[in-house]
Formats: sequence, structure tokens, C-alpha cells
Amino acid sequence: MAGQFIDAEVWPEGSLEVLSQFEVDQLQNSGTGGLYPLLRRCMLAVLNSGSESDDARELFETYSDFEVGFIRQDRGLKVTLRNAPGEAFVDGKMIRGTRELLSAVLRDIVFTRNEVLDSGRFDLTASDGITNAVFHILRNAQLMKLPARVNLVVCWGGHAISREEYDYSKKVGYELGLRGLNVCTGCGPGAMKGPMKGATIGHAKQRIRDGRYVGITEPGIIAAESPNPIVNSLVIMPDMEKRLESFVRVGHGIIVFPGGVGT
Repeated sequence: MAGQFIDAEVWPEGSLEVLSQFEVDQLQNSGTGGLYPLLRRCMLAVLNSGSESDDARELFETYSDFEVGFIRQDRGLKVTLRNAPGEAFVDGKMIRGTRELLSAVLRDIVFTRNEVLDSGRFDLTASDGITNAVFHILRNAQLMKLPARVNLVVCWGGHAISREEYDYSKKVGYELGLRGLNVCTGCGPGAMKGPMKGATIGHAKQRIRDGRYVGITEPGIIAAESPNPIVNSLVIMPDMEKRLESFVRVGHGIIVFPGGVGT
């Protein structure tokens, strides 16, 4: 399906099958206070999962006619997509992992706007208020659960690294996987993908079937760093500041690979 445009109707996978009419109206609103531009940007990035390009402008130009809509039905809510990237489909059906990531987009956008940014419950000008907001977003995404498994290693690094650096990050991920450790990265390519790819092999050798490959991103960079195809748990934080704090809050260890200024 590469290079093709697909029209489709899909059920959310795993969460947020039901939205209130107010929430649907928010998601469809392109005006001031509406969530549609943010929803469209994040969903297009997810549908472009696995792309090696970091050119957000090219992505938006290629899929300038991409649209998202909703259909209410007795069993819940369907998402409609027009002119979506064909790479997200196999034999006319959306790849299941992509459906799960689309659900994560809906979950985080709706929760962050209504329960964090607009609720008045959090003082986002104060350090403790920001930390509290980060905790609630992560808990809603089910990254904060009891009993806690102390096995998530955060791997920081850039998307534009050399082949030698990528292979090294993959080897480190492999060693983590052999030891039953899971991986959390910024969810994009390069040093964000390498540790996850290595960990999948380590997990396979140890017959670990519930490995976690957590990607944490934010709307400002998700189009340039679309989730790599290994991510099976996606969280979209509202901005870079809260994204960086999220890594520190969820990780039980941190490894830093080569990267740019953000790393």
C-alpha cells in the first residue's frame, strides 16, 4: 500500500471507544480552542509510523487532504479517515498496532485538554503543579500501576545518528532485553529505535511475550519523529517540558546515547 491514499473507518483499539458529545465536538472543532488541528497532526504522524523521513513539512504537504472524522454507533465510536497513508494498512485493514496508537492519541489529547489544561486543578506555573499534572497524564496512560514492575530503562538519544552508533544502541537494547528489562524512548528513529529493536530480540530469546516498548512524545515533534513500528505503548505529553519530566518519572534507569541539543 506504500504511496497510496486510503479511506477507512476504524474502531479505536484498547481505550476511548466512548466519547461524550462535548469531547467529539472539541475534536472536530478547527477554530479557537478546538482540538482538530492537534488531533490531525498527531494521527497523521502515527499513521506514518516507521517512516525514515524527519521532514514534517513534506509529510503535511504529501497528505494535505488527510481528514479525520467520527461516526457514532450503538457499539461506540468509529473514527473515519480520508486520504490516509497506505503504509498503515494491510489488505485494506489497518495494522492493529497502528490502531492502538491512534487510540492513545485520542486518550491523551482529550484527557490533557479537559482534565489538566482546562480543569483548573493544576498550577502549571509551579514546579510541583507541573509534576502533579505529569503524574496524572502518565497514570491515565497506565504507565503508573501497582504492583510496579521495576524494569523500565529510559534510553535518550537523537534520531540522526551514524550507523555505528545505531548498531551500538541496538546491542545495548539487546543486553537489556536478555535481562528482562523494558525500554522507554522518545519513540522516533535512530537512537530511539535501536534500543527497542535490540530489546525485542533479547525478549524473544528469553521467551518474554509481554515486553514493553514505551514511546513518549509531544505534538511539536511527533510529525518529524513519527513513532517507530516497535512502540507498543505511546504517550503524548502536552509539551517538551512535561515530556522530559515524564522520562525521569517512569524510568528506573537512564542510558544516554549520542544526540543533539535536546538530548
